Amino acid sequence: MKRYLRLSIIRKLPLFVVLSVLLLTVAFVSASNVEFEGSDYYYRTVSPASGTGGLIGTFFMIMATLPFFSMNYRYSLGKSDLYRQVAFKEKRIRYGEHLSSLIIVCIAYTIALSIQVATLAVRNYIIAESPDFYLYYGWFIPLYFTCLVVGTGLYFISYLLVSRSNVFINSLLIFCLGYTFFNCINYVVIAYCTRNITEAGFFLQGPSAIGAISYVAQEFEGLICENQLLLPMMKSTEWQYNPAFFACIVEFILLAALGIVAFIIEKDPSSEWAGKPDSDKPYQEILFHAGFGTIGLMIGTIMSGSVFGTIMSLLFYVTYAASYYTLYGLLRRNFKLKGYQFGIIFGNVGLSIIAGFIFMAVTGFEY
Repeated sequence: MKRYLRLSIIRKLPLFVVLSVLLLTVAFVSASNVEFEGSDYYYRTVSPASGTGGLIGTFFMIMATLPFFSMNYRYSLGKSDLYRQVAFKEKRIRYGEHLSSLIIVCIAYTIALSIQVATLAVRNYIIAESPDFYLYYGWFIPLYFTCLVVGTGLYFISYLLVSRSNVFINSLLIFCLGYTFFNCINYVVIAYCTRNITEAGFFLQGPSAIGAISYVAQEFEGLICENQLLLPMMKSTEWQYNPAFFACIVEFILLAALGIVAFIIEKDPSSEWAGKPDSDKPYQEILFHAGFGTIGLMIGTIMSGSVFGTIMSLLFYVTYAASYYTLYGLLRRNFKLKGYQFGIIFGNVGLSIIAGFIFMAVTGFEY
């Protein structure tokens, strides 16, 4: 295992260089744009404050998409046969490919954050002649470990999605639709429970890189700049300290844990499935239809706030149904669908339309 891991890291050195340059560029530019001199009003409304948001966002987005780079042995029959012929156990190949990606990105992030903190400190204490504020640099330590934990969680949530398929384009579809389902189901449930789509929109972020960036970046922005918690996602009018916020966190933890469990104990499909659009398990189909079904429910919920919105939503449903059919045909590499497959598509579309009218009736045409 150690030998294969070392070989995998060496093979991915070009990726390490590219990601390091990207993260270092973001870190240096962000740190260079922080204004330490100026009025208090300017600092609070215009300045990028600690400048950590850009680096956190870039790191989380990389971690969320990184599993694609470690699935080559699943995406073609030739590579699958080659990998399985080496003198390593089957799971060791998966472990080596994914762990090597995690290691090189975490090292790149560590270097980038160190450069960013050093640049901020030099500008704050040496270059700035009369700084209006000093950052609380001690908070960069918990920020670093929090980002590593959250970033790793994002990696394994994405792994859970992309590993359901054996072709890159299918993995990409399931990646997008899986995250759509995990995030938008929160919106749909809260919208129907509260009959208020404005408040429901507050929870659209869910267990995704966008939600993680929003929460982690804003929280540590308050700690690093003012040494106090902001809790921005918990303080939204009447939703202050609402359990739905904690439900998003629990959802993130459970999905990350499920991804880790799948990574450790799940067996990869046999070589005969490599590069083929079908799968030996039903998860690909389930996530695809769940993602599109949630999109339909959102259309019905958002567009049914008025009579005009309801008419417009019917036009949207035409595009929705066409996109549903087209992407499902792309997923299967066959546009001649069977009867039950058409039934699933039209069932989802019909259910979405009915749900939209129900929501409209319950809310009384009000947002």
